[in-house]
Amino acid sequence: MEENLVRERYRQLSDILDNIPFNRTHGLLIFMIALGALFDAVEQYNVGYVAPVLTELWGISSTQVGLLTTFTFGGMAVGSLIAGVLGDKIGRKITYMYNLALYTFGALICAFAPNIEVLYLGRLIVGIGLGGELNAGLTMVSEFVSTKARGSSVAVVNIAAGGLGIFLSAALSFLILGPLSAPLGGESVAWRWALGILALPALLLWVYRLYIPETPRYLLSRGRVGELNKVLSLLERRTLRESKLPEVEQHFSHQGESELEEKTRLGEIFEGYLAKRTIGLWIISWMTFGAQVAITVFFPTVLVSQGYDIADSLFFTMIINIGGLIGAILASYFAAKLPRRAVLGFGALVAVGVAVLYAVVGTTTLILLFGALMQLMFILLNTTTWLYAPELYPTRVRAFGTGSSVVVALIGASVMPYAAGSILDATGVVGLFSMVAVMYLVMFVTVFWMNVETKDRSLEELSEV
Repeated sequence: MEENLVRERYRQLSDILDNIPFNRTHGLLIFMIALGALFDAVEQYNVGYVAPVLTELWGISSTQVGLLTTFTFGGMAVGSLIAGVLGDKIGRKITYMYNLALYTFGALICAFAPNIEVLYLGRLIVGIGLGGELNAGLTMVSEFVSTKARGSSVAVVNIAAGGLGIFLSAALSFLILGPLSAPLGGESVAWRWALGILALPALLLWVYRLYIPETPRYLLSRGRVGELNKVLSLLERRTLRESKLPEVEQHFSHQGESELEEKTRLGEIFEGYLAKRTIGLWIISWMTFGAQVAITVFFPTVLVSQGYDIADSLFFTMIINIGGLIGAILASYFAAKLPRRAVLGFGALVAVGVAVLYAVVGTTTLILLFGALMQLMFILLNTTTWLYAPELYPTRVRAFGTGSSVVVALIGASVMPYAAGSILDATGVVGLFSMVAVMYLVMFVTVFWMNVETKDRSLEELSEV
């Protein structure tokens, strides 16, 4: 009886959310989440862009460059796991609030690091702070919007992160380490600005996040009907300010409120039909995110190894990352038009071909062309993976299920740059891009083994499969 009541209430909530037109309140929520994702992306990759400078100043190796990224993404894995557990236990919003303070603290440590050991520590703290950003953001967007708008909304967040964020990271690094280097104190000081410049705006963003409400689906899963009615009224009235609500619509009755609270059993993602989804999603996440980070981190180093100086390599990397922005925009379009499995599966095959072609090209024009195509495929596939992940799990374990895939992706992102650095030192560019081609071939096989399509299906329908 209780289970039937819960299912009926979820269907009712899904219908209500589907009937609320996408409005400025949805847009504002997505904008605030997207802005955090943008900061996240800039901070993830900026250490790779300052790596050639640190190599000259401190004499560090490619393996040590990879280790810097390993600390960053290893910390993010820890942070994401914590956020996944807390997101289902105590709420999406509260786990979304604390990470920026940690990130700001870590960024300042990096900016003032006297040696590589302190920089490792700073990157670890930055990683823990950023770890919940992707997980919580993906979960919140998917639970706020209608079924029709879900795919495109999550993809828009990744336009800010995977497309604009990575481009902005390269652009800021190019400006700070290039034209602005002398005014900022020269090469030996400018890299510190590159690692610490976003600390202040990140702190300001934390203040604006106070206006983000808890998600309707989470409130229903906890039986918090009064708050649920208030959030639905805010969405209907197109505002985030409770003072503008003359009255709260009683969409849900408080009767039987305690019966609505679902027990959170995290191990459920490894049982029944969810087990296959989890295993497949983990493999996909490791392959596509690990490949992206490994290559993105080493693009400047690869270009230097191909004969370009540091300034040119940073400028070329910025140009190449335009491909990522295009990939994020395409992912948003494909989210509304194409099945997830088609984008992930056939996209992985295209990525295999692009990786092989980049490994054998030699002219500057072709390096820029295939580099941009490689970045386009990275962001297209990652964006689609991140909008796919929260669709695979019921509300009671959605944050943990999504978070677990983010953790695996981040572990891949922490391990693969270290492996990529070793392969680059041992075999050069051909070996590095051959590794990426193999990873995407594994991803292609996994997508079709999973055999789960989520496009145009409500989260409630998918959780009952």
